[in-house]
Parts: sequence; structure tokens; C-alpha cells
Amino acid sequence: MNTIKKNSKKPEVRRKELIEVAARLFSEKGYEGVSVRDILDEIQGAPGMFYYYFKSKQDIYIAVMEQYLTERIERRCKILEDDTISFDEKKSVYAKLVTEDIGGYMERFQTGSAPSITDSSYKLWDFAQMLNKMSASHAKFILQGVKEGKISSDLGITEENVQAFSLYSLYGAWGLVYNGKFTDGPDIFDAKDALEVRRKIFYRGTENKI
Repeated sequence: MNTIKKNSKKPEVRRKELIEVAARLFSEKGYEGVSVRDILDEIQGAPGMFYYYFKSKQDIYIAVMEQYLTERIERRCKILEDDTISFDEKKSVYAKLVTEDIGGYMERFQTGSAPSITDSSYKLWDFAQMLNKMSASHAKFILQGVKEGKISSDLGITEENVQAFSLYSLYGAWGLVYNGKFTDGPDIFDAKDALEVRRKIFYRGTENKI
């Protein structure tokens, strides 16, 4: 009869440990530079243990990204959706979404060498998930700004079209911040540039800045 070793870890603890080790290795070496064996070597585990929790390296990579999104994005999005918090109070939260979360992602998972096509493809997939997670909360934030008179009424933002404005703004910010990261674009921009462009689009005729 099989017995459980006294020092064996609970499934949720072991799974979290695997994700944390994988996150560190992916950030250091990129997706292609890490193997399942590399992850297991860090915790002195057997292949059977890994495949009990994950189907493949791709599966644990997705788990790493989901954890990052949950820890960094959802926390701020809940603030953007909170009706008891004013628009002005939320502006700094949105700025941190751009500078720390969208901007910080590449700093954490960008290896020192030029990213491969596979690594770049996974990062583009990650960003799509990240921005789509933000879009509904961001749309609610925009509508609040319109209702409070903090976002220009000239834009014609309504409940019916605000999601389009939200996605356009988020993907535009991402495009500025990461211009040159995946291609050899001649111009380099950062999160501050993205926020300034947003200010000029959304805050025409207002004195509020974000």
C-alpha cells in the first residue's frame, strides 16, 4: 500500500512552487531556453510529479502568465471598477497599470539576448490576454470620467461604444511602450509618452491630466 511521506507537500503548495520556479527561469532564459527538466532540477523533482500538475512546458508557462495577471492586473482593475472611488483618485491607478504592469512585464520577462520568434509570439499572446483583462474595467473608468466631466465630451463616448475606446487606448499604449521591442522601429517611446498621448486625446478642453 502506498503511503504519503511526512515531508511531502500539499498539491496546491507543490503546484505553486513549480510555477514560481518556472517564472524565475522563464524571466532569466526566455521560453525556449527553459526545459521541463530545468524546472524539475531546481526542486529535485521527478517527471511524473511535473506532469501530475501540468500537461507540458506550454501549460506551465500559461500558468505563470495567469499568476502574473492575477497578482498585478486584477488588483488594480478592482479599484477602477469601484463606484465609491472618484475618477481623480483612480487616475494614478491607471498610470501604474501602464508604467508598472504593462511596462514592468517586459522588464521581468525580457531576456538579455534578442528574443526568438517563439518567445516573441508568446509575449504577444500574453499582452493580448493582459489588455483584454483590463478592457472592461478600463471602459468603466472611462465612462466615469465622462460622467464626472473629466474626459472630453467631444469624443462622443457612450455606453455602447466605450469598449472600443477602451481597447483602442490600451492597445495604443502598448504599441508605444513596446515599439522597437519586437521590431527595429527607429523611434523609442516609453510609458510617459503613452500617458501624454492619452491626455491629449481624452482631456482636450479639460485641465485634468493623467
